[in-house]
Amino acid sequence: MADGTLRSEVTKTVGSAQEALWILEHVESHARSGEDVADEARALASRRAAGEPLQYLLGSWPFRTLELSVTPSALIPRPETEQVVEAALRRWRSTRPGDGHAIVVDLGTGTGAIGLSLLAELADETEITVWLTDRSPDALELARVNAGRLGAEGIEIRQGEWFAALDGPLAGSVHLMISNPPYVAERDRAGLDPVLSHEPDEALFSADSADGVPGFSDVETLIRGALPWLAPGGVLAIEMAENQVEAARGLATSSGFVNVETIIDLAGKPRGVVGEAP
Repeated sequence: MADGTLRSEVTKTVGSAQEALWILEHVESHARSGEDVADEARALASRRAAGEPLQYLLGSWPFRTLELSVTPSALIPRPETEQVVEAALRRWRSTRPGDGHAIVVDLGTGTGAIGLSLLAELADETEITVWLTDRSPDALELARVNAGRLGAEGIEIRQGEWFAALDGPLAGSVHLMISNPPYVAERDRAGLDPVLSHEPDEALFSADSADGVPGFSDVETLIRGALPWLAPGGVLAIEMAENQVEAARGLATSSGFVNVETIIDLAGKPRGVVGEAP
């Protein structure tokens, strides 16, 4: 471990003893000498102090049971999304649609965090195929790297805008569809955490819906278009902003979903909706 003087220096630069420890552990895992450790640790600390996300500096980050590669090609996996996965798993396990082979679709996968977590956590319970889709080829390459780290079979990786990435024969057979789509309104950009300026705009920002709900366009597209792809009893779970949940619940119900409920995050705030195909 780096000496106390270097730890203190890095801690002072980044303003966090825990982040300093993570930076030093990361550097020491591959640096060839003490001088290399010091030089790289100082460089990373300076980048962190300038606002670059710690996760991108380290190159990997945990999500549920997985350790994922992360790059600026995709959103950083966050605890709020872990709760959306948890809600989707609870609903799927309570309904158990399908007859032994689960088909899971992660739309807008980014790092692959959602779909790969579901694969890892359901593989012992059922035969499973997971589709990872994204419109960004760079994000899909990152998802492919993470799928390779998992070393699992039963993964389909496809590029395309939402449902356009799916094969036609998949219609009516998806048992669990889940997404963390863009849902931030452009008008809110100025008030965002500066860390978000390092993440891809196309994964963050969405247009307003036709009836004026801020940042709701992609969520609306997913809710309106999901039912034809879902098997009877299939589950849809979508992450979104707190101020979009009421509109999403109403839209899901009017679109034909049943048993529509709000997903609550660790802070006790509405974070998404989950519902079932009739």
